Amino acid sequence: MSEFFDGNYYLCLHIFRYLIISKGRFIVKSTHEEIVIARELVKNTETRIKSLIEKGKKVHVIWDFDFVLASGLSDDVFALTGYNLEKYFEYESRLSWSRPQPGIWLPLAEKVGELQASQDIVTARSSFLAFRVMLFCAWFSADPLKWVRWVLFIGHQAKVDSFRIIFDSFKRDSDIVIFFVDDNAKHVEAFNQVGTEMGLGERAIGIISPKIRLYSEEQLELHYNSVMEQAGTAPTYVPGYPGGYINGFVVMPDGIRDFRRKMINDFYDVKKKGVVEKHRLLLENEHQVIFPGTPMTTDSLYAVFEILRGEAEHDTAMINELMEESRY
Repeated sequence: MSEFFDGNYYLCLHIFRYLIISKGRFIVKSTHEEIVIARELVKNTETRIKSLIEKGKKVHVIWDFDFVLASGLSDDVFALTGYNLEKYFEYESRLSWSRPQPGIWLPLAEKVGELQASQDIVTARSSFLAFRVMLFCAWFSADPLKWVRWVLFIGHQAKVDSFRIIFDSFKRDSDIVIFFVDDNAKHVEAFNQVGTEMGLGERAIGIISPKIRLYSEEQLELHYNSVMEQAGTAPTYVPGYPGGYINGFVVMPDGIRDFRRKMINDFYDVKKKGVVEKHRLLLENEHQVIFPGTPMTTDSLYAVFEILRGEAEHDTAMINELMEESRY
């Protein structure tokens, strides 16, 4: 059942009028009044959840991601590119080491366990776009494994199917009340419809979140260009708009390929140190034989390990071959 808190209708009307006045501008920075009303909606929702808990109910929240938990920056960049998937994926790929900026609902999501019992994320992101959602969850939670129960991406099913999966997981719990927060009215309507079909009635509460932007169209373009203009082989840091270098982004100029190299290099750095520490005495003795007079480093000691491993594999292969021949 759709729930509209006091002022929600007027908020939508206010934004609609503001967009008309702006004469079709692509991006309009949210006014102070709009931000205050949006925060009031968050506060009212928190109060509603507290009231339900006091009545002995358990609350589960389903969050949309962009413009809800996170800012709408990524969605707006997609629109800025003319919905060009190749450009958008490249932009997101370059930010694979930077978590998305927080949205207006994040403070409430951070109260999971303290307030709502559990929460899920249902988002249209999929493939590598989903990576930054997981990065976001890990960044803003001291215990990411408990912060969110499921993250359901839309690459494999529609949102209505995700709703059915979540509703079905609570079918034996008559005390559960499920909230859903999304900036898209159609998704909220679909949530309410599925809730009615599955017999949840008033225990399914859909909330339409306003789209809050802390940046103008000009700032959005500055941000996009600062990310896409970076070159080289090493990560760089660019300012946020607004926020400057206090609220900036780490950019990997070669995108997910840079991330892959960093991931592999970090893995092998840890592996080398682990191997060397485990077999240091043996490797140092063999190092004097294989590389006499050469300073010992982690890399050179690991090279000794690889040589010994290669010899062992060769010897094992020879033994196996001899044993196989002895059968005849």
